[in-house]
Amino acid sequence: MGKYKEGVNAIEDAINGHIKEQKGNSSIVTGWIIIASVSDATSPRADGYVLQSSEALSHHGQVGLLQTAVDDKRNLGLMATIKAVMGDD
Repeated sequence: MGKYKEGVNAIEDAINGHIKEQKGNSSIVTGWIIIASVSDATSPRADGYVLQSSEALSHHGQVGLLQTAVDDKRNLGLMATIKAVMGDD
């Protein structure tokens, strides 16, 4: 379990550092989720995903972040389509 906690702490530190670089030192990360697609080279049909989130992030907080990400991707795609149709590249 020690290695797991070390890994999560490393992810937490990396996310905090990245957000502070992008948004400024006063930014505070209140929750995060990482989803990774994985496959097993020895069993090509055994693919899946790994989901890791910040320790204090509740289940409903995780669902909210995931839904926000889906909505944002959908809206960005829609905006790109509208700009392309209107010739506003």
